[in-house]
Amino acid sequence: MRTQVKTLYESARTKYMLTILGGQNGLNNATSWVYVTEDIQTVSFLKGGELVITTGLFTQNNINLYRFIRTIALHNCSGIVLNVGKYIHKEDITPEIIEFCNINGFPLFTMPWEIHLVDILQDFCKLLLYDNNWENQLSATFQNAINQMPVQDNTLRALNQFGFETTGDYRVLVIRNLADTTIITSPLNSYSLKYHLFQYDNMHILVYNTTQKQLSLERVITLICYCDSIILGISDTTHSLAQISLSYKRARFSLSAAEFYKRQCVRFDELGLLQIFFGLSDPSLLETLFLQHLGKLEEYDRDHDSDYMHTLHIYLLSDCSLLDTASRLHTHRNTIVYRLRKIKEILNIELDNSSIKFNLMTSFCIKEYFSML
Repeated sequence: MRTQVKTLYESARTKYMLTILGGQNGLNNATSWVYVTEDIQTVSFLKGGELVITTGLFTQNNINLYRFIRTIALHNCSGIVLNVGKYIHKEDITPEIIEFCNINGFPLFTMPWEIHLVDILQDFCKLLLYDNNWENQLSATFQNAINQMPVQDNTLRALNQFGFETTGDYRVLVIRNLADTTIITSPLNSYSLKYHLFQYDNMHILVYNTTQKQLSLERVITLICYCDSIILGISDTTHSLAQISLSYKRARFSLSAAEFYKRQCVRFDELGLLQIFFGLSDPSLLETLFLQHLGKLEEYDRDHDSDYMHTLHIYLLSDCSLLDTASRLHTHRNTIVYRLRKIKEILNIELDNSSIKFNLMTSFCIKEYFSML
């Protein structure tokens, strides 16, 4: 969990005479670093999460203070500190500016001109470096945990020292294409949620305690899926950190399922039969089952450049309705009848037997499962 604005504020409020004028509802915003700027043109260098400090020297170039603050806020910074007394005066901070900060949850602080920037910068940077080191250690511990099955006692003790109790309800989310973590960490911080977000294997992993009922899973999903490019896999709930590696694997598989089905988000507990396949210790049994029921048809398609596998799958998904199958395949009903006759001939089966249809549908699920791995 990154350092929150309120942590920096509380550490410096008295020593540096910081006063908050607006945006109090953004005090939980996550802060990545402190950035001093006097030039609105440098905002392109911002990565998000910075606490900006300025003396207001830019006002000498006729740049409006409201425009400057608005630009900083829209670049997803965590807040701004105005060094007032020389270039910026209290009367320059208009009600319009304060209202903007309140609406957008953008903390606005003032600090007297007598305060030396180098002093507050040094203290803020020390605190951020300490917290960053703490966060890196926690990330490394969680990376160890998700690669241990079960999680070793020394790893669990380390997580306990970071405040993550072994006994508790946890969920793991695996996120692909998350460009800006502050967009989700700041809202999560507002719930005082016990969580950790870290990078691993070119993805982001979120581990959080689910016992806080006021934050529903649906709300977490909404926070994370803020843009269409994000893909999310979600584990079921585990009742012990000792099983967190299994939860990670389930979340990772759910992510693969989301990519396969071209969905933005998939939960492990909605995967049905695929959950059983995932839990099997010997996947060769699944391969044998698939070959037993659909192997000949797949081989025939491969040798004859036909598509009987797809026709059969759609037929089964259509509750064996000829009309629905023809409609979904944009094909004449008689063509479907011919294809089904050929399929029954190749597989030497009848399609009016519920047990056979179950085995065929299961085999198609197996094929999908292997495509996700």
